Amino acid sequence: MAFCITVEVPLLLAFFSFMLTESVYTNLIIFRTCYVTLGYNKSECALLGNTYNNETEELEKLVEPHAAVINMVRTTTESVFAVLLCLFIGPWSDKFGRKPVLIVSLLGYSMMFLCISIFSYFSNMSPWYSVICSIPVLITGGGSSFLTVILSYITDISNEETRGVRMAVFEVVLAAGILLGNISSSYWFYATNYISVFTLAAVLCTLSVLYTILFIPESLQNMETQGKLRGFFQISNVVDVIKTAVKKRENFKRAIILSSVVILSFYIFSINGDNGIMFLYLREKFDWTLTKYTLYSSATNVIWIIGTITGTFLLHKLLKVKEAVLLLVGFISIVIAALLQGLARSDWYIYTAGVVRCLGGIISPMTRSLVSKLVPADEIGKIFSMIMASEFMLSLGASPLYTAVYNATIDSDPGAFNYLTAGIYSINVILAIAIITMQRRNAPAYDQIINEENEDTSETDHTIN
Repeated sequence: MAFCITVEVPLLLAFFSFMLTESVYTNLIIFRTCYVTLGYNKSECALLGNTYNNETEELEKLVEPHAAVINMVRTTTESVFAVLLCLFIGPWSDKFGRKPVLIVSLLGYSMMFLCISIFSYFSNMSPWYSVICSIPVLITGGGSSFLTVILSYITDISNEETRGVRMAVFEVVLAAGILLGNISSSYWFYATNYISVFTLAAVLCTLSVLYTILFIPESLQNMETQGKLRGFFQISNVVDVIKTAVKKRENFKRAIILSSVVILSFYIFSINGDNGIMFLYLREKFDWTLTKYTLYSSATNVIWIIGTITGTFLLHKLLKVKEAVLLLVGFISIVIAALLQGLARSDWYIYTAGVVRCLGGIISPMTRSLVSKLVPADEIGKIFSMIMASEFMLSLGASPLYTAVYNATIDSDPGAFNYLTAGIYSINVILAIAIITMQRRNAPAYDQIINEENEDTSETDHTIN
């Protein structure tokens, strides 16, 4: 079956919306914290992030710790229910379909962005009220459910031979949404206002809902129709997910699967913690504006996409470099990048780090591809649910930890959090080496897996009409 565009469209629109609003939302919280919570002059607060002098630098140091706490509470709140719901949603979608979860998750984000638009309109409202806007995302599953079902959908419409490429396409589309959102963010904000930015994000998420309803078919053929609500909250769903992940398997497969879960969990933990602090760090140490930061983020995302394509299609598909080896290369590149950011004394350190981490984009698709080759097709959805839940569960501590480190070192070394990132990624380097070692000890078994994949060249067609 030829490559068919399906969930890539709502994925692109959703992540465009997320990145369109991310830095602007941080800016809004800093602005509101400055003049509403701390009572500073509104005109002086408006200069934060736009004009840099001795006065704004001192004001920034006073405001940022308070704003960082608000962002920490918001992101942690959004993640709590997402972790719990994810464990139920994966098995539920195996029985009742992927499409309903996609629609509900996107609706949650549409409502959240609409709520933030209303919050932006009332200029004297405390920044703490912004946390209320996370409620729609809390009760609809949020990003973990959205990504779990998208990955399960991709698994449904692909076979073992093509799954690695489709996972890479997923990663590239995700990065493209991030790139376009970053490019547009500051320009749209300065051309309009806070309300317009969040309203546009709400509209795009609503369009994603409509596209999903009208153009994305259900990927499951034989769905159950009875007991949808009762079947959702069955504890047996969670038990099945855990049992599938930890059950004994031959040829070190269980150890490799669990190592992959840890790798992805630590990876997402560091990304979430780092992303929440990086803009604040660059504002504090190098006086970066929102425009400069978004341009930098856009450039690094282009490099990230190029690295992902190169790593997947050239190194993995053409040169047959194994997933675990690419994992090792990817983590080494981002360890070096984190150290460069921590040691940065001028902008060029940051730019160099953005180039060095180019192969980091292959980590996620290669890990998921590796796992998909070790489990039967009827277990992949459960494994992805376990992976996504573990990622988000561990990430609950990312924002508080990184915020605490940043606030504790803001006067002495605001880039110290980068050393924490490098340390976490170094653990993943060790795990990648362990996976390579286990695979080499069982080389005949893994060669047999690859040979079986090569024999199956036809892609699974679920009669998507």
